Amino acid sequence: MSLPPPDALRAAALRLPRLPSAPEGRVPIAVAVSGGADSVYLLCALWADEGVRPRLHVLHFDHRVRGEASAEDARFVAALCAALEVPCVLGMREGQGNASEAELRAARDAFFAEQRQALGFELLCTAHHLDDVVENALLRLARGAGLAGLAAPRALQDFRDGHRRWRPLIAAGIAKPALLGSLQAAGIPWREDATNALPIAARNRIRTWLADGGEAALGVGYAEGFARSARIIGEAQAALASWARELGCVVSAAGTMPIGALKGRPDALVQECLREFLHRHGVADPSAKSLLPLSSAIVAGSDAQSAVRGIFVRVKGGELSILTETPPFGPEERRLLMGSPDDEGGLLAEVVEVDASLWASLCRGDISPAREVYLVAPVAALVWRGRMEGDRYQPLGSSGTAKLSDLLINRKIPAERRETLPVVLAGSEILWVPGLPPAESSRLAGPTKGALRLTWLGLCLG
Repeated sequence: MSLPPPDALRAAALRLPRLPSAPEGRVPIAVAVSGGADSVYLLCALWADEGVRPRLHVLHFDHRVRGEASAEDARFVAALCAALEVPCVLGMREGQGNASEAELRAARDAFFAEQRQALGFELLCTAHHLDDVVENALLRLARGAGLAGLAAPRALQDFRDGHRRWRPLIAAGIAKPALLGSLQAAGIPWREDATNALPIAARNRIRTWLADGGEAALGVGYAEGFARSARIIGEAQAALASWARELGCVVSAAGTMPIGALKGRPDALVQECLREFLHRHGVADPSAKSLLPLSSAIVAGSDAQSAVRGIFVRVKGGELSILTETPPFGPEERRLLMGSPDDEGGLLAEVVEVDASLWASLCRGDISPAREVYLVAPVAALVWRGRMEGDRYQPLGSSGTAKLSDLLINRKIPAERRETLPVVLAGSEILWVPGLPPAESSRLAGPTKGALRLTWLGLCLG
């Protein structure tokens, strides 16, 4: 993919529709540029604004998921920035091959944080547009997200570490078809990520579904309607958050939240406080079932506790807190349902495709079994329970079985965590315990279309 000569590229950028004015400030504006159409459009349109141009610094992060194609993306972005005379910093993930969306996002955000310290920027600009708002809303609605999740991504968003994220394509009401049409008309090239067309990720499947009949089903301009609803939801969430702060319901340095002032208050306010508290502890999209005992106790002014994504939350004495000494799960077997996170055990079971790329990543050991494993097992027979005396199994690569207690000790799993780890079984056979490899008897033999992926959403080990 070759770029036009610098003079031609700059002339083409000046032909793009102008974006809304940048938030006031003199500090640098960091622009996340992947090389795809969205971020190329964003950078060129920002560059066309003479007032913004001197403040631009491009950040490109190579996730190292697509091999040579990822490296070519980085070279393309570097060349684009050189032609526009915009400073560019290239970053790279330490590992390579496939990883979960959460792992990739964490690596990318760590790079952004490092550059924020180095460059001194407060504003990070990303290329989200109206189609992203639609996709996010559909995904979050399906998961039962709260107001903050349904309002994302916002045109301007403040983060607790002091930086802000600006999404001018959303503010400008730009959808993907218009964006592509403007780039093509201007003669500005971009890089294509072939994985975006694969039906592996839920977002990709939604994108294809909408492209095949979104307008026929929802009407022309439905993306603008989604964006307007997201903005209204965001304003409602901000109002509830402001009310909570006025009542003193904020998370303390110790990680607790006073909630005595919420007695008798509307459930929407209580839910906002609960979700903010859980978000601060790394828990997103909790289920309504897990929140109900907590919200009911808060409104009534009583005490309660509930397991939320494998973390035990307590309401006691007008305060929300996380139980550091969680009760053992015990021997009772609980059925593990597919596709829905189990609140008590913090487990998520899904049937997925392990393609050649993911298989290579698994063979290299890029994915730690502490959180995520892939195996072959009868999904209808999946259950989980707590650890029991005498539990044994044969982890992947081992020559024989061993006591589960010895395996946990050898892996240096802290003693206080051993009794609160779920033991996943198919019938009576142990398949996996978070922190350990999966069972040898359930190992994958190669790329598999109907593999079982088990993910643990509980507190970190170690």
